[in-house]
Formats: sequence, C-alpha cells, structure tokens
Amino acid sequence: MEVMMSQLLNLMGFFALLQTLIPPPLRKYIDQGLRMLWGKLFPGEDPCMEIEVEERVVHGYTTNKLYRQVGVYLGSLRSSLNKQARLRVCRSVEGGPLSFSLHDNESIDDNFEGVQVSWTHSVKEKESPENSHRYSNPTQRSFILRFRKTDRAVILPAYLDHISDAAAAIERKNARRYLYTNNNDSWEETPFNHPSTFDTLALDPGMGERIKADLDAFSKGESFYHRNGRAWKRGYLLYGPPGTGKSSLIAAIANYMQFDIYDLELTKVSNNADLKSLLMQTTRKSVIVIEDIDCSVKLSNRDGADEASEKATDSNTSCKLTLSGLLNFTDGLWSCCGEERIFIFTTNFKERIDLALLRPGRMDMHILLSYCTFHAFKKLARNYLGIQEHPMYLELDEAMRKTSIQLTPAAIAEILISNQDSPDVAIREVLAAFPKDMPNERAGNVDGGKCQLSHNESKQQTFRQTMFVFFQKTKHLR
Repeated sequence: MEVMMSQLLNLMGFFALLQTLIPPPLRKYIDQGLRMLWGKLFPGEDPCMEIEVEERVVHGYTTNKLYRQVGVYLGSLRSSLNKQARLRVCRSVEGGPLSFSLHDNESIDDNFEGVQVSWTHSVKEKESPENSHRYSNPTQRSFILRFRKTDRAVILPAYLDHISDAAAAIERKNARRYLYTNNNDSWEETPFNHPSTFDTLALDPGMGERIKADLDAFSKGESFYHRNGRAWKRGYLLYGPPGTGKSSLIAAIANYMQFDIYDLELTKVSNNADLKSLLMQTTRKSVIVIEDIDCSVKLSNRDGADEASEKATDSNTSCKLTLSGLLNFTDGLWSCCGEERIFIFTTNFKERIDLALLRPGRMDMHILLSYCTFHAFKKLARNYLGIQEHPMYLELDEAMRKTSIQLTPAAIAEILISNQDSPDVAIREVLAAFPKDMPNERAGNVDGGKCQLSHNESKQQTFRQTMFVFFQKTKHLR
C-alpha cells in the first residue's frame, strides 16, 4: 500500500511539473480537449451553460448590436488581455486610441460581482446552400459566454446590461466629437479638438468642483427630471468681462461631458420656424451655445410696447425671430423634444438680458467669470510656467488685493506666455501691472462675492488692460 501511494504521489508530481513546462496557450487547448473527451466518455449533466451572441441575426441580414458591444467591452479588459498570446489591434480614426480585440477562437475570462465567466470568440465556416449569393459572408462569428448554471440569476440580465452600459461609455469616450455651426437652415460640422479642461481653467476656489457636481447630477438625472415632470436639460449663463474664459469653460464642459457642441449664431436665423428646425436637428448629448445673447440679435422684450409688437409679429406667420420663439424650445412645449442637452448662454453684461430668460428652468445656474484673482493666477502660473510657489507670491497677492487695476486671465496669460522660459521675469511683469499707489476703492453690485463694474467702467478696464498687454508685447521692439 505504501509503495502504491508513493508511486501515485510521484505520478502527481510528474504531471504537476509537466504542467509548468507546457505553454499557457497550449495548456488551455489541452484542458478544453480533456473536458470534451471527459464529457463524451462520461456523459452527464453539464454544470455550465452557454449563451451565444451572434454577429448577425435574422438569417444573417441584421447586425446584432450586442455583438459589437461585447467586442468593445472585452477589448477594455486590459488585465485579462495581457495574458493573451495573440491579440488584434486597430485604430479607427487618425490620432484615436488603440482598440484591442480577441483573435479567432480565443478565450478570455471576466469577473462580475464575484462570478467567474468565460468568453470565446467563435469563428466557424458557414455551410452555405448551393444557390446562395456568391458574395455572402462565408464565416459565422459569435461570442460565446460560459458560466455555471447556479450563477444564472447573477448573470442574466444584469451582466449583459452592464456590458451594454460599459461599451456605450467607452464608445462615447473614444468617438470623435464635433463642433457644429448653423448655416441657413442646416448645420455644418468640424472636428472638435479643444484642449480645455477644468484642470487648465483659472477658476476661483471651489467653482470648478461646483460646476462638475452639477454636471454629474444632470448626467444621472433622467429619471429624476421625468419623475418631476421636467424635460431632461440644463441651462447655464456665463457672464463677465471679455477675456475671462467663457469660451474655454464651454469647451471644458463639453470635454468633461463628452458632448458635441452646437454653436447657434442667431444672426443667421431669420424666424422662429427656422430656429425650431435647427434646434430639432441637434442630437442628444450635446451642448447648445448661444454667445453674446444680449447683442447677437435684437430679441423683442416681454414688457410694454415690445410685447404687443411681438404678438403681432408671431401672428404674421413667424416672419421674425422673437424671444418667445427661443423660450418655447428652452422651456416650453418643444423643450421635451430635445432632451439630454445643455444650453449655455454667454454675455458681457447680465443686466441687459430679459428677465424671462434669466429665470431658473432656462438659465438654471448663473456663473460669474470675473477678473483674475491671486488664486486664479497661481493656477495660470502652474500651467504656463510650471511652478507651484515663488518668493514674490506674497508681494503679488498683496498688490492684487490693494490696487484698483484689474486684469483678465487672458491678459495675464499673455504675459506668462511671453516669458514662459523665465518665471522670475514673468512674475515681475505681472507685479508691475498692479501699482501700489492705486487703492482699491471700487463700488458696485456684489454677485457671488465679486464686484460688478458698470458699462463705462468695464470699457475703461478693458481699454487699460488692452493697452498694458500691447506695451508688454512691443517693449522688446523699442
């Protein structure tokens, strides 16, 4: 008996050693063959079940969307793909990300909520009838999902739904996004590659986090909006002096949400019917931008004589673009026909906008982008100069708080760009822009902790900062 046990242990050790010498791909094929042989020699109930996701359904004429989603999902399992001996790789667009996929008849493992599953990319030759079309696809492709029958309640349908959601997020992230501009009654597209992000924006403390939190709540809020009888959309008003980063913030929002942008130029829209047609052509997951809403087109107000004039215009077959036409899509009966959209309006002078547009439901969140603060400057210096701290920061902070001179982030960024190789020179020039003999005695309306300038004061500030930047640029030529 002892001799038999010793021989058995030696045999087990030999097979264990042999298994370590066999390459993993060959070992996988051997294991599959042994399982098939065992099933034929000792037929019985298979503890596992299989689900086949075919590439084409309905006699091979209709593409199965789930097949594509499974392929996208499996291509994202980098930890499992690293164990594969052979992979397919492609790049769908120039400059786009690499896409990995399984080779024919290769398998890959995955784990969902603690349940182990296996996917196999099955490729077989089809047995076509003699009278079949000679150009028909000769191969039958499918993904085969294999898991234990006891885990069926966990896998179906939750796992397949998880794959669809994950694949949709991956495709949206990797897809090329576009910037659309209206021309007459249609949109023209161009690839959108703006690099602005919330990390690169010079925003006041906490502003970026508040905006991202609001965007996150919107992206997850379809059921919430519908439960409360509201169309799934969100409106933002960006206001402040020129050069404070309104366009960059729009690009950052689009990049964060991975949305396309529709830049609506109202001066090219002749009447309400054309406006409705353009807005109905926009797609879900898009940002609709109307810049300089206060001066891009003369929209009739809703008080006094203008109200009567607007009603007369509307009754005359909508021969003119009116405020009510814009309001009807942003928060009227037509708003539910364009869901999962973000409306962004910009202006340099908030007080010029009709109150009907400013109310919540049309412009839900008002975001003030004002002149550069010291906190915003530190972020600009980090981006353009690559520095976190500097010995002159304390002096600069005091100078920016005590002077009445105000510069926009765009004006200060130009100084930093011109001196990006010399941080000391750059900060000295910024410091020179805030003279200590000009105390900060400005008065005005406070909105969100920011002092608002009148129209004339704003023009004077813009002129001063423009001349300052001009002299900074030309001083090397004198």
